Amino acid sequence: MNVTAIPTRDIDRTSRELGLSVCAGELDATLAALRTLSDADWSKPTDCTEWTVHDQLAHVVGQFEGLASLRVFFRRHRVGHRRYPDRTRLAAMTQQQVDDLGRHSPATLIARLATVGPKAIRASRRMPSLVRRLDGTRFFPEDPLPDSRLGYLLDVIAARDTWMHRVDIAVATGRPLAHAPHEQEIVAQVVRELGDAWTGPSVVLELTGPSGGRWTLGSGDPIATVHADTVDYLRTLAGRNDHPTLDIDGDPAVAEALRAARAVF
Repeated sequence: MNVTAIPTRDIDRTSRELGLSVCAGELDATLAALRTLSDADWSKPTDCTEWTVHDQLAHVVGQFEGLASLRVFFRRHRVGHRRYPDRTRLAAMTQQQVDDLGRHSPATLIARLATVGPKAIRASRRMPSLVRRLDGTRFFPEDPLPDSRLGYLLDVIAARDTWMHRVDIAVATGRPLAHAPHEQEIVAQVVRELGDAWTGPSVVLELTGPSGGRWTLGSGDPIATVHADTVDYLRTLAGRNDHPTLDIDGDPAVAEALRAARAVF
């Protein structure tokens, strides 16, 4: 049966409560994946070319520590910018996370993530609305966001970033990526932003796999229907995969725009 494509403009932004649920689900999935890795896996290179699997774990722990404590967030933001002035503030802060935590063993970092992750989610739940409305571009001026509010980083990006690093680790180690229902919201929000930024002709995008769906980018009559694996294409949007497999029914010219598109992760 042919499923009706949903216009991306009809995708609602993730609410605070839904964002907390998605983040908790992704935290559980990430911890489960990390606990399957062998000693040899931790030194393997990843699509984040400066980082190994171990470094990515350190970064994820650092992200949740920053969510759990604004003091930790601001310290790493300040120190990272001073230590790495040639990088964007976001890149400098994430590297500072790795610098601070990379000396710990994988077992220690996993235990730390299991402790600080739920604390971060509780801190996000308690955060006042006034703070959630703060302009995130004040902290990361070089990295434009589709939604500048701090609440967007908490509700949408926290889980999305963690999910993409879980994908990175699965790719690096050759492990299967376990799927869960919360991923559907992560994928839908990425597609929502893809649609908001889309300037090309109308296209039906069908992402396959457990977390996929069928959406319309642009307005008017679609000139093509494009089928792609969900994880494969989101890796492209994250800048990890320049050559996604796109099965196109209709005008093949849309492939260039879909391969060039990017989203915030």
